[in-house]
Amino acid sequence: MVTTTSAHTARGNAVRTNVNTGPAASYTGLRKSLRALRADGASFGDLPARHASEWAELFPAEPVPGTAPLEEIALAPSERRLHRESEQVYRVLSVAAAALCAGTAELGRPLLISGIGGTDLSSLRGFMRAVEHARVVPGARLLLDDPRTIRTPAGTHADYRDERVRCLRRMGVSLTAGDLVPDPAADRGVPFVPESEEGELYLRARDQDSSAVDRVAAALAYSRRAFFSANWEGMAVVADEAVRLLDGLPGAVIPELLAKAEREDELVHAIEFETAILRGPSDVRGFLLKVLGIQAGFRGDQDTALSCFRAMREEAPGLSPEIRAQSHLYAALTLSKRKQRLAEAVAEVEQGFTAVEEHPDEAESVRRERGWLHNLRGLTLFAERRLGAAFEHEKQALACMAGLTDASSAHLRINLYSNISVLQEKAGKAASALRTWEKFKEATGSSNAGFAKHHAYRSAGLRLLVGDRAGALADLDTTLVNANALADVFHETEVRLELGSLHASAGDREAAADQYERAGETAVRLGDPYRIAQARAGRFLTTGSAAAARSAEEHAALSLTRPGEAEALAKAVREGTELSGLLPAPRTKLNRPFDLINFQDRP
Repeated sequence: MVTTTSAHTARGNAVRTNVNTGPAASYTGLRKSLRALRADGASFGDLPARHASEWAELFPAEPVPGTAPLEEIALAPSERRLHRESEQVYRVLSVAAAALCAGTAELGRPLLISGIGGTDLSSLRGFMRAVEHARVVPGARLLLDDPRTIRTPAGTHADYRDERVRCLRRMGVSLTAGDLVPDPAADRGVPFVPESEEGELYLRARDQDSSAVDRVAAALAYSRRAFFSANWEGMAVVADEAVRLLDGLPGAVIPELLAKAEREDELVHAIEFETAILRGPSDVRGFLLKVLGIQAGFRGDQDTALSCFRAMREEAPGLSPEIRAQSHLYAALTLSKRKQRLAEAVAEVEQGFTAVEEHPDEAESVRRERGWLHNLRGLTLFAERRLGAAFEHEKQALACMAGLTDASSAHLRINLYSNISVLQEKAGKAASALRTWEKFKEATGSSNAGFAKHHAYRSAGLRLLVGDRAGALADLDTTLVNANALADVFHETEVRLELGSLHASAGDREAAADQYERAGETAVRLGDPYRIAQARAGRFLTTGSAAAARSAEEHAALSLTRPGEAEALAKAVREGTELSGLLPAPRTKLNRPFDLINFQDRP
């Protein structure tokens, strides 16, 4: 549970932590809180060992030998697709939240959190998750001390007051943006000591005593780091300052600047925020404006995102064709999310094609950008239900990738096979979609557990469409095996709930009840009251258990993430009306929004 309190009225035995550490690096506030609990004797049970990959992100100075890097077991966000959902960030925040609950329950003492208005955005989302998780953990308790006091926003792009309000309201604090109080004293906060490369790069990018070249180089590297940890506020602070530092910077220093940026950033994720196509000051400026546009779009401010993406090509002498094409690509992607502006999106794509027209001696990077544009044009045609034309553009995109082996091209090639399968599915050709999906597996050559988990799930959904129930069950079992191997409680819970519905619809109540029972067990570990309620409702549906019905209603009332859906579920259980439509069934895509940590308003 969470209680808003003042330092004067907090329980005297509370463990205290001040998380006003600013936006420099993700997880800083969570890290401080976990350290405070650990200093008072909390061990967090088996969480650190069971989730060693996530724990290594929280405590990079305490790696466990043999631990798989998180990027090898969980999906990242995508710059190229403007896809903000990050399984990696979700898993870190979920584990941190579980640890906060386990630690307070273990000590039998609440955690009093001060300075939450000045903590990094990722930590704030983690605390939000912990508040809901605590509702299903006996003895877990979090207290908030003066949550309305915030740091003064560091510029227009980095003004995240509305987002902080959404998180705090989800945590049970009743307030509006006007209730937040910027406090100059809060700006000083707790001294920030970097414990990750992300934090070190932030300090270098903002070091007033460094040269503009060194600061901008650090800003480029920082933007990539912060993107993968969902530190959108930090991205906004650093990129906004770096754009201004470029004024008057001669083109002759750009090669030195880019070389320093590459040395600063040892990330393997060359797919995102590529610097190899930057050649002059206008390109670097375009890169930084893209960063500002992406963070704006990810927070839900699509108008600002569109302005930033279009500004990439404005007053930009010597702009490289690849950056100009990206300006149109990202503007089109932003517009395509709104059906009423689809025509504008198409116009942006067509202008993008003009920037990277085919030439006999063109660079491979130009051909690759054309491929991304063909892919997006296919998606806009798909939105218009012109499936045949969409399929042709996807094939043209594949042709653009012929012979290209760089990471971005490989990323696009994977997306294209997936898109073609989806197009076939939507055209009612499930068998063809399944065959393409199997070719996709062969084309990627991937066999790791993360890939197998996602691939098998879609295969199962397509097999159900063609009437192969036995094959679908085998594929769903493969998904569960791999989810379990990855300690992926989120997807294991989701798939078991869906299996319960699948068995129930076939009249196999015993198998359905078993899956709902297992889903309930994993949902408890997940700390999600809504999914616990779904599992209990499934048990009630298949067994008629009065105890399951009571549990479903009780847990539904605890949901903070989906209160509306939870109330509808509880009402159906209470009144004995149709439940099956309120319980999840198998789909053809495993990806789900990580609503448990999202502050964006749900449609």
